[in-house]
Amino acid sequence: MNYIVIAAVIVGMFAAERLVIAALVRQPRSREWLRGARLFHPNAISVVRIPMGLAAIALWHFGWPETAIYWFAFWMITDITDGTIARHCDLVTATGEWLDPLSDKLLYFPALLFFAWGEPSTLTLPWIIALVGIDTLGQFSRLLVRKRAANVFGKSKTALITVLLVLTAFRELALLQRVDNLFTAGVFLDFLGYLTVCCLLLAFLSVFCKVVPDNWYANFLSLANFGCGALAIFYVIEGRMLIALILVFIGQFFDLFDGRLARKYGSTRHGPIFDDIADGTSFGLAIAFIVYVQFGQSYLALFVAMAYFLAVVYRLVRYLRHKGQLPPGVFEGLPSPAGALLAGSTALLFPASPWFGPILVLAGAILMVSRLSYWHFGQKMWIETPNIFKVTICLLVLLFVSRALADQDYRMAFKISLFILAVLYLVVGAEKVASRLSGQGGR
Repeated sequence: MNYIVIAAVIVGMFAAERLVIAALVRQPRSREWLRGARLFHPNAISVVRIPMGLAAIALWHFGWPETAIYWFAFWMITDITDGTIARHCDLVTATGEWLDPLSDKLLYFPALLFFAWGEPSTLTLPWIIALVGIDTLGQFSRLLVRKRAANVFGKSKTALITVLLVLTAFRELALLQRVDNLFTAGVFLDFLGYLTVCCLLLAFLSVFCKVVPDNWYANFLSLANFGCGALAIFYVIEGRMLIALILVFIGQFFDLFDGRLARKYGSTRHGPIFDDIADGTSFGLAIAFIVYVQFGQSYLALFVAMAYFLAVVYRLVRYLRHKGQLPPGVFEGLPSPAGALLAGSTALLFPASPWFGPILVLAGAILMVSRLSYWHFGQKMWIETPNIFKVTICLLVLLFVSRALADQDYRMAFKISLFILAVLYLVVGAEKVASRLSGQGGR
């Protein structure tokens, strides 16, 4: 079985759908045709999609697993199709706000339960039951709340579940054909477990954001970032430095999205302060603990850790006081998440170095309090990345993290990768801003 071919066909179907639908909704005549063709109305597509999950399971059961994968992927792609048509052809309806997510759930619920309940079982049954339960609760919540349309967490969850099921199908195929490859390895099973937990978390966030005011979205992610930092400190005390650094790394993703949600939906009066407290805990205090322990808990280690922590605090306070005075998407000084990545990976890579490691950490601290300009990763660099690459990057990171946790041989590679990412941003982010500012000065 050529898994690359299957993946390429699915990506090809997605690309073809995007090209065709984009061409149709771009022209007034084709938009008018879509409005008149009831079969292509979003609600009609959603209704047709409802039984297709059971059809995919039937195809698998009767000996056509590859066809089942293509069939399922095709109908999951139509979830993007109906949304695009609805928005561009003025076909958004109150019915569609609950029918579209309902059809998605009825499409992927059978596959989730099939792969969790069957033999051999790949997905963890309790987690899948919890995921189905939270998703069902979210669907029924639309009867009681005003916010019925799918939010960003629900859309991300649906996309991630699609990836989870396709990868699970690859593993099931390998097991059925008695082939030893990446998909039958224990670390890949761990990866699917982490992916399931991510889907579960997104499902919870989707439901949570339906019942809380919009301006609390960002605060909730700040709280999650704070939790990662507090838990990281606990793991430092336990001597599990890699897990502590991974938690800080996860906190950076929460920090990446809380700002975007605050700009889109607003925030509470003290939201920026909550965000700074969370950043100070994760990117400041937790990393300072790592630095102090890794550098031998000496006076030098204490000095470096305190200097780093104070630099983070100063940088956060300065940003809060000068917010709005910089060009959009630009930071003054190295952002604290990048500084945390640099300091944390340096401490784990060079614990025995008497001077090199501390000097690197202090250099990062100096850059954070400097006046150098850096692109805001969340407002500029991440936004300009195509969605398909965002999903791919997140999956690769998740796979790498699971591999590092399960296999001692990959832990050094993971630390080096984090260090390289920090150095790349250190150079590329600053260079981009410098070139842009110099160009503006020329005008």
